[in-house]
Amino acid sequence: MRIASFVLISTFGLFACGTVPDVQSTDSDTGTGTETGTGTDTSTGNEPPTSNSGGATCVPGQSIACTCTNGEAGAQVCNQTGNGYGECECEGGGSNSDSDAPTTTPPDPTTEPGTSTDPGTSTDPGTSTDPGTSTDPGTSTTEADTTTGVTCDDPGPEPNEDEGSAVDLMNQGCNDEAQTITGVLSGDADVDWFQYHGEFGGFCGFGDPEAAHQLTASDDVRLCVFADCDMGTPDFDCQDGTTAEDSPEGRPGCCGDGDVAFTLNCMGGEENAQIFVRLDQAPADACVDYEVQYSYSGG
Repeated sequence: MRIASFVLISTFGLFACGTVPDVQSTDSDTGTGTETGTGTDTSTGNEPPTSNSGGATCVPGQSIACTCTNGEAGAQVCNQTGNGYGECECEGGGSNSDSDAPTTTPPDPTTEPGTSTDPGTSTDPGTSTDPGTSTDPGTSTTEADTTTGVTCDDPGPEPNEDEGSAVDLMNQGCNDEAQTITGVLSGDADVDWFQYHGEFGGFCGFGDPEAAHQLTASDDVRLCVFADCDMGTPDFDCQDGTTAEDSPEGRPGCCGDGDVAFTLNCMGGEENAQIFVRLDQAPADACVDYEVQYSYSGG
């Protein structure tokens, strides 16, 4: 009895002095605790320490670990009154909440793979919004270039591509000096036509006039000469190296790759005639310069 009275008096003395006893358990058993004589388990294991004196549950200022809602570790601090812990303080500030958790934007389920919301573009292979083009092999809306031939600098009069538009060189008499035609053929599709009036009067001597044409060119071309008498029917023979050929409008003539000349007899009239000169058949994609010296003199 004396020992019990002494313990009770000592305990009251401690509380009277304002001293809070150390309420942490010294029990090293973290699993089952220690059974008392009455059969009551007095151990709390790893749970935050508590006290059974004066309503205190922790030591003021004491910090223990806690888990934040984002899975990271935080800390709780015992309040000044020792009756509980504050909120779990997490890294980056704030309390135990999910405001600091990283956020992600889920994919839009309405957007199909291989598409894009950028107008005018697409990641779908084989398509394009560029007008006139396509990435689909073997197809294209781009029109093919339909231009052909070559463009040359022609100093001569144009157009003169047919017999009806032949350039008129006026008269060429039997006593006139030889004249010269100059021009350029632009590839194998180009044709140049010229015409002059050959005059053979009483002062030109005896015999028939010779329509002579000498060709000089930078590449191979063909020269043709056709005759149309003012009166009568043209009669002549093509010289060696030339061949007889009619013009598109039916006038007789001679063609060759070089000089062309013939002696003209207008059957049934004077030997005055309209002479047509044609140059053609230049090499493809070539600019061919040419000169033709012509005369209509007595034979």
